[in-house]
Amino acid sequence: MAERMNLDRKARSKGSQPVVFESETVDALAGLVLALLGEVVVLKDRLDANERLLKAADLHGPADIDTFAPDDEARAHRAAYRQGIYDRVLGSARDKLMPEALADQHDYEGVLDAVTRD
Repeated sequence: MAERMNLDRKARSKGSQPVVFESETVDALAGLVLALLGEVVVLKDRLDANERLLKAADLHGPADIDTFAPDDEARAHRAAYRQGIYDRVLGSARDKLMPEALADQHDYEGVLDAVTRD
Protein backbone atom coordinates (compact mmCIF):
# COMPACT_ATOMS: atom_id res chain seq x y z
CA MET A 1 0.00 0.00 0.00
CA ALA A 2 2.78 2.43 0.90
CA GLU A 3 4.51 1.65 -2.38
CA ARG A 4 1.33 2.46 -4.29
CA MET A 5 0.94 5.74 -2.44
CA ASN A 6 4.50 6.70 -3.34
CA LEU A 7 3.89 5.78 -6.97
CA ASP A 8 0.70 7.87 -6.99
CA ARG A 9 2.61 10.89 -5.71
CA LYS A 10 5.24 10.49 -8.40
CA ALA A 11 2.60 10.11 -11.11
CA ARG A 12 1.00 13.47 -10.43
CA SER A 13 1.96 16.37 -12.63
CA LYS A 14 4.03 19.17 -11.19
CA GLY A 15 3.64 22.88 -11.72
CA SER A 16 0.58 25.06 -11.63
CA GLN A 17 -2.76 23.32 -11.59
CA PRO A 18 -5.51 25.20 -13.40
CA VAL A 19 -8.80 25.72 -11.59
CA VAL A 20 -11.45 24.18 -13.83
CA PHE A 21 -14.51 24.81 -11.68
CA GLU A 22 -15.45 27.95 -9.76
CA SER A 23 -13.03 27.31 -6.90
CA GLU A 24 -10.13 25.17 -5.76
CA THR A 25 -12.47 23.50 -3.26
CA VAL A 26 -14.85 22.34 -5.99
CA ASP A 27 -11.85 21.19 -8.06
CA ALA A 28 -10.56 19.21 -5.07
CA LEU A 29 -13.96 17.61 -4.52
CA ALA A 30 -14.26 16.74 -8.21
CA GLY A 31 -10.83 15.13 -8.03
CA LEU A 32 -11.91 13.15 -4.97
CA VAL A 33 -15.04 11.91 -6.74
CA LEU A 34 -13.08 10.90 -9.84
CA ALA A 35 -10.46 9.10 -7.74
CA LEU A 36 -13.19 7.20 -5.89
CA LEU A 37 -14.88 6.36 -9.18
CA GLY A 38 -11.62 4.87 -10.43
CA GLU A 39 -11.34 2.76 -7.29
CA VAL A 40 -14.94 1.54 -7.65
CA VAL A 41 -14.29 0.53 -11.27
CA VAL A 42 -11.20 -1.46 -10.24
CA LEU A 43 -13.15 -3.16 -7.43
CA LYS A 44 -16.00 -4.00 -9.80
CA ASP A 45 -13.57 -5.51 -12.32
CA ARG A 46 -11.92 -7.59 -9.61
CA LEU A 47 -15.29 -8.74 -8.28
CA ASP A 48 -16.35 -9.72 -11.80
CA ALA A 49 -13.13 -11.69 -12.25
CA ASN A 50 -13.69 -13.52 -8.94
CA GLU A 51 -17.28 -14.36 -9.83
CA ARG A 52 -16.20 -15.74 -13.20
CA LEU A 53 -13.36 -17.79 -11.66
CA LEU A 54 -15.68 -19.22 -9.02
CA LYS A 55 -18.24 -20.12 -11.68
CA ALA A 56 -15.54 -21.77 -13.80
CA ALA A 57 -14.52 -23.83 -10.75
CA ASP A 58 -18.16 -24.91 -10.33
CA LEU A 59 -18.42 -23.25 -6.91
CA HIS A 60 -20.85 -20.38 -7.43
CA GLY A 61 -21.39 -17.56 -9.86
CA PRO A 62 -23.08 -14.19 -10.29
CA ALA A 63 -26.61 -15.66 -10.12
CA ASP A 64 -25.84 -17.17 -6.69
CA ILE A 65 -24.51 -13.84 -5.48
CA ASP A 66 -27.57 -12.00 -6.82
CA THR A 67 -29.88 -14.26 -4.79
CA PHE A 68 -27.74 -14.30 -1.63
CA ALA A 69 -29.63 -13.09 1.47
CA PRO A 70 -27.30 -12.01 4.29
CA ASP A 71 -28.16 -13.05 7.83
CA ASP A 72 -28.49 -10.60 10.74
CA GLU A 73 -24.80 -10.81 11.60
CA ALA A 74 -23.77 -10.05 8.02
CA ARG A 75 -26.24 -7.14 7.80
CA ALA A 76 -24.92 -5.65 11.04
CA HIS A 77 -21.32 -6.04 9.85
CA ARG A 78 -22.15 -4.38 6.53
CA ALA A 79 -24.01 -1.52 8.22
CA ALA A 80 -21.05 -0.79 10.50
CA TYR A 81 -18.61 -1.04 7.60
CA ARG A 82 -20.74 1.30 5.46
CA GLN A 83 -20.98 3.87 8.24
CA GLY A 84 -17.20 3.77 8.69
CA ILE A 85 -16.67 4.33 4.97
CA TYR A 86 -19.14 7.21 4.90
CA ASP A 87 -17.37 8.81 7.84
CA ARG A 88 -13.90 8.36 6.32
CA VAL A 89 -14.77 9.43 2.80
CA LEU A 90 -17.35 12.13 3.42
CA GLY A 91 -16.37 13.23 6.91
CA SER A 92 -13.57 15.53 5.90
CA ALA A 93 -15.65 17.36 3.31
CA ARG A 94 -18.65 17.46 5.65
CA ASP A 95 -16.59 18.94 8.47
CA LYS A 96 -14.92 21.55 6.26
CA LEU A 97 -17.79 22.51 3.97
CA MET A 98 -20.76 22.31 6.33
CA PRO A 99 -19.59 23.17 9.87
CA GLU A 100 -22.89 24.89 10.79
CA ALA A 101 -24.94 21.88 9.72
CA LEU A 102 -22.59 19.61 11.63
CA ALA A 103 -22.95 21.73 14.78
CA ASP A 104 -26.74 21.65 14.40
CA GLN A 105 -26.62 17.87 14.02
CA HIS A 106 -24.52 17.50 17.20
CA ASP A 107 -26.98 19.75 19.08
CA TYR A 108 -29.90 17.67 17.81
CA GLU A 109 -28.21 14.41 18.80
CA GLY A 110 -27.55 15.82 22.29
CA VAL A 111 -31.19 16.78 22.77
CA LEU A 112 -32.36 13.45 21.37
CA ASP A 113 -30.03 11.59 23.73
CA ALA A 114 -31.28 13.61 26.74
CA VAL A 115 -34.93 13.01 25.85
CA THR A 116 -34.53 9.28 25.27
CA ARG A 117 -32.81 8.77 28.64
CA ASP A 118 -35.87 9.98 30.55
